[in-house]
Amino acid sequence: MEDIGLSKNEALVYLTLSELGLASAYRIADKIQLYRTSVYQALRNLIKKGLVAEKHIQKKVLYEASDAQFLSQFLENKRKKLDLAIPQIHSRQHAVIKETVFQEYKGAEAVVNILFHFLDFDEPILVWGVPKTAYSFLQHRIERFHDERLRRKVVMKHIYNSTAYERIVVLKKMRFTKIRILPALYDSEVATNVCGDEVMLVLYKPPLKVILIKDKDIADSYKRYFELLWKNAKKA
Repeated sequence: MEDIGLSKNEALVYLTLSELGLASAYRIADKIQLYRTSVYQALRNLIKKGLVAEKHIQKKVLYEASDAQFLSQFLENKRKKLDLAIPQIHSRQHAVIKETVFQEYKGAEAVVNILFHFLDFDEPILVWGVPKTAYSFLQHRIERFHDERLRRKVVMKHIYNSTAYERIVVLKKMRFTKIRILPALYDSEVATNVCGDEVMLVLYKPPLKVILIKDKDIADSYKRYFELLWKNAKKA
């Protein structure tokens, strides 16, 4: 009863009335060993919720529990109120200026989980600074990601380090996948991945370190930087 939104006292009073039938507040209080003031407060609340009826019989005030089916109606009314409130809450949340969020992770599973999350943005995923060692860390995990990416027809644009020849050969055969290469001078062990409002930085050294930045302005800046690199990178 408490799980559906009744207080402990309200639940006790309702269940006691269900057992007693018509009863006075005094009898209820005596039955559950509760102060009458607490019983009266619980009764008032239950009457407002439509779960208890107040009856005047022979100059006495008696109370009766509503049919158990009213509990379903009580829940349904709460649900309707919640449905009306949710859009208003969303509106207030979206009006708040959100701070940049930085999250740190470790391990290959975190990298792939974030990439899967990027698919939900339904826009191209931009990646640069990928070293040749990246695949040795990700292996079958990244293949699962690419299978899902291709199924959803999400484009991925890679700018690989100059030495990642073997992986480049494999990726060039994939649909919705574009590859370019930066000169050796720009080789890096930190790969940058951008999609939606988020940026993921991955340091491909054991233990694998991952930083996720959630900020629209930062992500947009990284996207502009990617386009500059893309124009200057060599086609694979």
